[in-house]
Amino acid sequence: MWFFADRTGFPWLALPDVGLEMQLLPTAKLQLEQWIAEPNAFGDSWYEEVLKASPRLSYRRFEAAQRESLFAGALRPEEALDFAHWLGSDLDLPTVGEWRQLYRALADLALPGLEEIPVQGVARVVLQRLWEQLAPSSLLELSLLRGGLIEWARQGPEWVGLGAPRPAFWPHLWNPLVDVVRPLRPEERLRHFGFRLLRRLED
Repeated sequence: MWFFADRTGFPWLALPDVGLEMQLLPTAKLQLEQWIAEPNAFGDSWYEEVLKASPRLSYRRFEAAQRESLFAGALRPEEALDFAHWLGSDLDLPTVGEWRQLYRALADLALPGLEEIPVQGVARVVLQRLWEQLAPSSLLELSLLRGGLIEWARQGPEWVGLGAPRPAFWPHLWNPLVDVVRPLRPEERLRHFGFRLLRRLED
C-alpha cells in the first residue's frame, strides 16, 4: 500500500493487492468548493441548497461531535459522479462489493505514522485534527469507513448506502458488511449520506 494526494490536496490510499485506489477520507466540503470555483454546471445557488441540508464547518476549529459536517453530505449520487469526473476521468463511486472489500482490507492493515501520509496545507490540518480526535488504532478507524457518514454505493441498478456512523450522529442497528441502507426518499438531500471515490487499477 502507499499514499498520495489528489488535485485538491487530500489523501488517497493505493491498495494494489485488491486492485483499487481509494480516497482515504470521505469527500470533504473543502474539495467541493474547489470544484464549484471552476466553471461547471454547479454554482453558488446549488451549493447553498446543499448547505441547508448539511451545514458547513470550519476545518480549523471543528470538534469531535461535529466532524461529520466537514464532509460532503447531502449530495445525490449523480452529483457525486459529476465531482468524480472533475477530480479524475477514471474515478467512480464503489459497488457494494468494492466498498466491503475496502472495509475488510483496511481492518487488516497496520496504521502508518501520520508523517507517512503525504498531504500539506488544509488537508494536513484536517488529517492532524482527526488523528488527535480519533486516536485511531487502524486505517479503518482513520478512514471513517467506520464512524463516518453513510456512503453511496451501487447495487446493480440501485443506489444504496453503506457505513456505520456514530450513534450520536445517526442511530442505527445495521452492519455494513451485511446490510445496505435504502433511503425512503432518495431524491431528498440527506445530510447523513456522503461519498468516497475510488479508482480501479488495471491488471
